[in-house]
Amino acid sequence: MSDVKTEADKAAEKKSADEKAAGEKSSSTKIVAAPLDAARFDAKRVAVQMMVGNQFVQPYHFVMTRLKVYGRENIPKEGSLIVVGNHISHFDPPLFAFVTHRPMIYMAKSELWDNKYMGRLLDWLGALPIKRGKPQLSTVKFIRQIMKTGWSLGMFIEGTRCKTPNSIGKPHVGAAYFAKVTNSKILPIGFIGTDKRFGPARVNIGKVIEPGDDLEAKTWEIMDALAELTGFQILERKMADKE
Repeated sequence: MSDVKTEADKAAEKKSADEKAAGEKSSSTKIVAAPLDAARFDAKRVAVQMMVGNQFVQPYHFVMTRLKVYGRENIPKEGSLIVVGNHISHFDPPLFAFVTHRPMIYMAKSELWDNKYMGRLLDWLGALPIKRGKPQLSTVKFIRQIMKTGWSLGMFIEGTRCKTPNSIGKPHVGAAYFAKVTNSKILPIGFIGTDKRFGPARVNIGKVIEPGDDLEAKTWEIMDALAELTGFQILERKMADKE
C-alpha cells in the first residue's frame, strides 16, 4: 500500500513540475505590447494604415464582400472622433480608418497580445491593448495625448464579436467614457454582412453623437444608433460591465 502511495506521490509531483515548466515557458515566450510611445503615432503609422487600406482592405472587400459605404457626409471635416461600431467579423477593425479616412488608434482586448504574431501585427497597425472594463490610467492619458494631435479612436461597443446573426451584444461603457474624457464627438458605424463571403457587405455611417456625463445613458444612445444603422436587434438591454 505504501509503495502505491509513493508512486502516486511521484506522479503528482511530476505533473506539478511539468505544469510549472509549461507556465514558465509560456510566460517567457509571451510578447509584450509595444510601449506607450507617442513617436509610434507619426506620419509613418498613418502611411501604414493607408497602405493596408488601399492594398489589402479595399481589394479584399471589393472581391469578397462587394462592400458599399454610405453616410460619409456625416463625418466631420475636422476634429478627433470616437468611432464606434458593432463587431461581426475579424475583418472589421481596418474598416474604421478605411471608411473615415482618419488616422486611427485601435483598442483591442489585451488577450490578443498572447499570440506573438497577432501582437506584432496589432502594434504595427497602431493598436493598444486594453482590459475590458478596467482601462489603465496610463493608457487613458496616452490616448488623450495622441488624440490632441488629430488621431481618432476606433472601438467596438461590445468589446468582442457578436456570434448571434443580425444582433448586437451587450455593450461596454468604454466609448462613452473616452468620449467624455477626451471631449470628442462619437461617430457610430454599422457593419452589415462583413462576416459573409461574397457579401453583400454594407457600412452605414451615422450622425455624430455629442459626449455626455451619464456614461450608461450615452452608451444606450450609441447602441440605439447602431441598431438603427444595421437593422440588428439588441440581444439584451443589459450592460456588459455590470456582469
